[in-house]
Amino acid sequence: MTDAKHYGAAYLSDTGDFLKNIKMQSYEPFAHVQGGVILDLGCGTGMDAINLADMLKGKCSVIGVDHDSVLIDKAKADAADRDNIRFEKGETHQLPLEDQSAAGIRMERVVQHLQEPDLTFAEVYRVLHAEAPFVVVETIWNSLNLYTGMVETEQKIRNYLVDTKVNNGFAGNKLTADLARHAFKNIRIDTYCMVVRSLDEANRYLFLERILSEMVEQDVLTEQEVAEFSAGLLAADKEGFFITSMNIVIAKATR
Repeated sequence: MTDAKHYGAAYLSDTGDFLKNIKMQSYEPFAHVQGGVILDLGCGTGMDAINLADMLKGKCSVIGVDHDSVLIDKAKADAADRDNIRFEKGETHQLPLEDQSAAGIRMERVVQHLQEPDLTFAEVYRVLHAEAPFVVVETIWNSLNLYTGMVETEQKIRNYLVDTKVNNGFAGNKLTADLARHAFKNIRIDTYCMVVRSLDEANRYLFLERILSEMVEQDVLTEQEVAEFSAGLLAADKEGFFITSMNIVIAKATR
């Protein structure tokens, strides 16, 4: 697995705006929590943790956890003087909480990066108290479609993303099964279609050009295949019918 980290603070902020509706849906299960601590795991720059802290001000505190100290520093700065939120550098499978002490946990596009996701699911189950909500947002990587007509090349791209690029490429596809296997209850899942309508957006949000370059370097695609595919993308973009879509799911459960 490569799972190379192409994103930074600017990318997370950019996609945060793009996925605003999906994010709002993922906050909903926490709206009625009265008291306690809510965790946002893999919090990145803290956008979602800060939004939750603002939504729950006067009712709950929020802890954002991420393994990247640079992103944690950005989150702390953006949180400013809010008194119901803090950020900690840490791992999702080693949380700084006692058993059954969390009032809710949220994770967005985290499981796909984990080489041993069962450790994180078990840790989440350990720290959540009974009936507390658990929300997971994940990407369905094998749902990516670019509508070029070059179906063999598109299938190679999906295979590369699922089998090579992402540590846990079928994370979203397996989400409900993983939750059930770890004894979570009241499991529900909804799917949302993320659509981009320009080649610029596809490169900004999906790193498409970079992924194609990687696939040539790793002999997954030939230079000729990429040249033909890229020409098709450019033509669609120029003529105004470019579109790329991919599904994102939100799974909701309780302990």
